[in-house]
Amino acid sequence: MKFRWLTVAGLSAASALSVAAFAPSTVCAQETNVLDVSGQVSSSEQGDEVVTVSIAPLDRLLPNVTYLMRLVGAGAQSGIVTQAVNGYTSGLDRARPIGAFVTLGDAGVPVSVAALPISDLDSFLGGLELFGEAEDLGDGLYSMSLGPNTIFAQHQGDWLFVSSSEESLEGVSGSSAERLDKMASQHDLLVEVNVQNIPDDLIDLLTSQMRSGFEQAIEAQSGDLDDEELEASRASGEQMMKNMEEIFTGTEKFVFGLGIRPKDKNMIIDFGSRFVDGSRFAKQMKSMESAKSKLSGFLSDESMMNYKALMLVAPEDMAQIESSLDTGLKAAYKQIDDNSNGNTAAAAKAKEYLDRLVKIFLESGKEGSVEVAANVSTNPSLNVLVALSVADGTKVEQLAKDLATEASNANAPLSIELMSGKHQGFNLHRISAPLPENAPDEQRKIWGDSINVSIGTSPKGILLSVGKTAEVSLKAAIDGVAASPNAAASPSRMRMDMSQLLNFVQTFESNPIVDGMLSALSSGDDMIMIDSKVVDRGSVARFTIQEGVLKAIAGGVKAGMAGQGGDF
Repeated sequence: MKFRWLTVAGLSAASALSVAAFAPSTVCAQETNVLDVSGQVSSSEQGDEVVTVSIAPLDRLLPNVTYLMRLVGAGAQSGIVTQAVNGYTSGLDRARPIGAFVTLGDAGVPVSVAALPISDLDSFLGGLELFGEAEDLGDGLYSMSLGPNTIFAQHQGDWLFVSSSEESLEGVSGSSAERLDKMASQHDLLVEVNVQNIPDDLIDLLTSQMRSGFEQAIEAQSGDLDDEELEASRASGEQMMKNMEEIFTGTEKFVFGLGIRPKDKNMIIDFGSRFVDGSRFAKQMKSMESAKSKLSGFLSDESMMNYKALMLVAPEDMAQIESSLDTGLKAAYKQIDDNSNGNTAAAAKAKEYLDRLVKIFLESGKEGSVEVAANVSTNPSLNVLVALSVADGTKVEQLAKDLATEASNANAPLSIELMSGKHQGFNLHRISAPLPENAPDEQRKIWGDSINVSIGTSPKGILLSVGKTAEVSLKAAIDGVAASPNAAASPSRMRMDMSQLLNFVQTFESNPIVDGMLSALSSGDDMIMIDSKVVDRGSVARFTIQEGVLKAIAGGVKAGMAGQGGDF
């Protein structure tokens, strides 16, 4: 009973610490294809726009939208959308992108200007007569009344700039829209935000409001927390405020892009950030370029899901990490004391193990990087693999030995075999825990009569495997790691096979919605993927959804709407 309490307390405390431990670090995904987010290298920072939006040329956009709508079962509605767009875009150049620019006027009020590529101005204005007649004000300037509002448009070359403010159109020219072609080259929609063009006064206002909200939250907590807890909460909040302020000052721009790609049978969503030269974030990006991966051979493309990430920790970040961990430790200690039922000796022992675990994390962070990986497979049965790079694997082994002694002294229903063997430089260990007699049949179907755990420890890494084939899977993973001991950390990835996931869920209980998703799945093209890479002073991440996944989602929605029941 004592060991069970220690385990529960330790796990709950560790979970509370996990966010605090790695919040300041930078995540870099591993082993990916080249990503291209055109907004990352566009020249819009030369202007004063805060937001720039590009929309793909209509000749490309409309077929892409039609493709997507058909995938999700809305093919009939796609014709209506196309007809409506065609009805009001006569006179536009359908081979060039549409754009919009947002600046901040007096008192931070946003002012937007739309850029429309024009091939026939008279035809375009004529198509809008349903809403009102455009008045020619001379020198290429037009106005149109839309209810109580007036819209102004300035014709410059082969562009028409539109805004609700006549003043905002002064000085506009086709050069303002030249970069839209590049921004729209890979995406149907790309939004770029230039943080450095936000006025300092507005940023000061935003940060002061956040700080005011923080102070109000601290005041609201003062009646529920003791002095030590209140101080820990304040320290954590102050660190959060510092991080937010640093994000404003250290970020040059960020971009969001959406691309529908019928030829590749997928849809992409891109996120990118570029940081101010010399900022802490820019330095972290630079350090990633030479980062090495200790777990590059861990993942298997045949798995249901796999994920790997490298967290880089700069020396200047360690003080912040230690402060965050100290705050988390105080909260964890209180949780342990509150659940100790007066057993001070047991509480002290739990705190001791927690301290040792935290020190292992800190030592690993001081080496400059911590790498984590996970792999979930369902063939021939469910097996979960987790890997973590550490500074000193021997300390992990000693911690495990001490915990095993605690379990033995407490007569815990565990079978523990330390140093059960060696494989490719890893020391192997086994743990087996029988399922309770009243365990649900679903659990026995997954794990068998016992939960089997195999652990591999090395001087610089820990691998853990859980499942019926725990040891076989662990050794296969170790073989993969040994085959690539120090590969370049060119970005890593996440992969999830939708059909494997749905088939695994369906083996336990028939579900009409899952049935609908599986029936809609096409052969292959059913992956969800996340990739990222480092670019100059920044990073980009891509979320890819293959068309089979979109069909499956539509099939599940259709099954649910048909009243077939089931919760998923």
